[in-house]
Amino acid sequence: MPTFHIKLNCIAIIQQARQNPIKNSFLTRFCQFLLTAGIIIFLNSCNFQISPNKTINSQTSPIQTITQSSKCGSPSNAPQDNPVAAKYGENAFPWTKNIKWNCVYNIKDFPASTIDASFNAARDAASANGGGVVYFPAGTYNFADNIYLKDGVVIRGDTPAVNDAKSNSYNPSTKLVFPQYKPSFSSSGTPNNTAFKKILTTNLNKDSNIGVVNVDINRAAIDFSSPEYSDKNTNQNIIVFGVRSNNVATPEPRVPESFQNPWQRFSHRFAANIQIQAFANVLISNNRLNDAVTDNFNQPNYIVKQLRGNSTVTYAEGEKAKFNYTDHYGISLNRFSSPKELPNDPNRFPNFFRKGLVIQDNWVYHTMRVAIHATGDGLIIRNNQVTDEKNKQAWIDPTGTKQPQNAATFENRAIDWSGWNVIIDGNDYEVYRHKIAGGNYESIDGEGILIQECCGGTSVNGVKISNNTGNSYIGIYKVPQVKNVLIAGNKILTNITNTPAIYVDADTNGSKNKMDNVKIQNNTLSNGILARASNGGVDNFIEGNRSNNGGDISYSCGIKVEKNVGFAIKQCGT
Repeated sequence: MPTFHIKLNCIAIIQQARQNPIKNSFLTRFCQFLLTAGIIIFLNSCNFQISPNKTINSQTSPIQTITQSSKCGSPSNAPQDNPVAAKYGENAFPWTKNIKWNCVYNIKDFPASTIDASFNAARDAASANGGGVVYFPAGTYNFADNIYLKDGVVIRGDTPAVNDAKSNSYNPSTKLVFPQYKPSFSSSGTPNNTAFKKILTTNLNKDSNIGVVNVDINRAAIDFSSPEYSDKNTNQNIIVFGVRSNNVATPEPRVPESFQNPWQRFSHRFAANIQIQAFANVLISNNRLNDAVTDNFNQPNYIVKQLRGNSTVTYAEGEKAKFNYTDHYGISLNRFSSPKELPNDPNRFPNFFRKGLVIQDNWVYHTMRVAIHATGDGLIIRNNQVTDEKNKQAWIDPTGTKQPQNAATFENRAIDWSGWNVIIDGNDYEVYRHKIAGGNYESIDGEGILIQECCGGTSVNGVKISNNTGNSYIGIYKVPQVKNVLIAGNKILTNITNTPAIYVDADTNGSKNKMDNVKIQNNTLSNGILARASNGGVDNFIEGNRSNNGGDISYSCGIKVEKNVGFAIKQCGT
């Protein structure tokens, strides 16, 4: 208040000086000094800078002024450290230094009628200054629609008190909440566009140095992918770190079909909590997926086609037609549809062999499809924990339109990988198969760690699968080109399938093949080992493994087998 009075008096003196310049010259110069000093102090406190060729418009809004500033960031305080370096060290992921962690745009500095508008303004301010972080302090922020990042922009929340996402107490205090789907079971039902939102990016082809960090996201997927993704894309340096994600789904596009109730909905199996396609350098780390799903809903009187013929059956019991927010992928990174031939050359199939891809320290719960689904050259899948639901029942095919057959697959896998020079180390996983339509027949799936020729698989040229613990088998399943494999130190103490606990097969249904430099060593297993390559190969070993429940070692001739304990050793080639 005193400063305000000084300004008023000085203005009056200056006005008087215009009438009598000699009498008031000293007071005039003194007041001009005070006013000039006051303006400079005010501008500095607001992080404004004045350039010789720029004037400040008194009508400019705070958001516009921050956008036009040459100094990055907005006035309010916010963390400016690199959270990845804080957890893993300065040199663990050097490309994360390209993100402008010190240019922080606090959402509180961008007031608007909705949080969506505030975010867009903060994002645009960051984008206009070459990128930076849109920071959400601790609190709950209710969005109405999808939100889009831009090149160089990262969303960041308050640093969690517990920094290990695999801990049951992990609970980021910054919460981004998106609309809930509230079903109705009459007429055409609730429109899909009322919910099922996403965090996207504006230009998938090139947006780099983007990500989401330290936030609890309810009802929105993180999706930086596209069916039109090109091998000429340049987007890179993408981080998803410290995210808690729940109630993510996409409605199955085929439901409802013409014979179904118009209100019927079904969870699309190809959705994912986190889905990314990138040219290089992606870190998906320290995230917790599907630990607090609240939005599942039953659908009584759901209609499907019978297994045979065109007749329909109506499930009066709504739990047989549950819309389940965990019936999809957890993390999907650079997975693409299979081309007509096996990807075995990075020059011809570059999207399958991108570099700098890491998935580590995540906790993933899922009830269908694959927890971690990825491909790359030098891909790392490390220290993740995968959980699943026991005693699952399936009354409906994954398409949501018909009854399931006994040979149905729901995938039910922990890790589905492909690429070259891959490391899969220290993961702890459990998976379970579905029982079909209330019977004892189980779905055709339940793999622990798998690569296969089909469905986005590649040739195998360098993989280390080590120190993993799980309840289902490790499989290199009918891949015609296999070399440079080490499977060591894994513990599979139970196996939910009848497949050998370690299954390496270079023979496909249509051809016999060879494999080279495959070593299966020092694993502790609940049952047997199979290593097959009918056309031979060199430097292949099965040695030092132990079975705790018996099992066979079945192998092609030419593979060296020694120092294994607890197995029945078959004659080679049988």
